[in-house]
Amino acid sequence: MTPIVDGLKNEFAGQVNVSQLNAEEANNARLQQQYGLRGHPTFVLLDENGRSAQTFIGPQTEEILREAITTVIASAK
Repeated sequence: MTPIVDGLKNEFAGQVNVSQLNAEEANNARLQQQYGLRGHPTFVLLDENGRSAQTFIGPQTEEILREAITTVIASAK
């Protein structure tokens, strides 16, 4: 999934922030709990107010993630 996420990070640079968290790192436990993350990988798209706009559990295609990001960006305008 890293190549897909990295590609989308570059594609949407300046429009969205993309962060990757290692679920096994103890300092990420609070965020996992805050957003109810249980499966790996999990993708959470946050709106401009930091609220969860969409969540995807499990591997996703680049096209699905791109469409979801585009939707979140459009709803912020």
